[in-house]
Amino acid sequence: MRKAVQALDTYLNGFGLDAYAEDSVPDNAEFPYITYRVVDPEWHQKATFYVRVWFRSTSNADLLEKADQITGDIGEGKRLPFEGGLLVLWAESPKVQVMVDPNDRAVRYAYISMSLNSYHMPGV
Repeated sequence: MRKAVQALDTYLNGFGLDAYAEDSVPDNAEFPYITYRVVDPEWHQKATFYVRVWFRSTSNADLLEKADQITGDIGEGKRLPFEGGLLVLWAESPKVQVMVDPNDRAVRYAYISMSLNSYHMPGV
């Protein structure tokens, strides 16, 4: 699973923002950034997966531009090969939802719904 998560992390850090597993965001992280769910399904099943793109803004423009960049790259399915395996990301519906942090109305995020297939031997 470690190599699969590394492949996912490398991919998501390729959009010009720092990307973190959702339980690993540093206390000093600065907006904007991306968070993602760490999940590794059985090889013959897909798992629900999501990415959140976070901005400190009262506008949706930059947020939606970044969400469009990510979903456009995923398209009809994005293959992420890694040593010993392959991840495949698929867009799901609703593809993107804009949410406002209830604790800080100046923070909003795009919730990008996906599914993920993970093809590798156990322990990879």
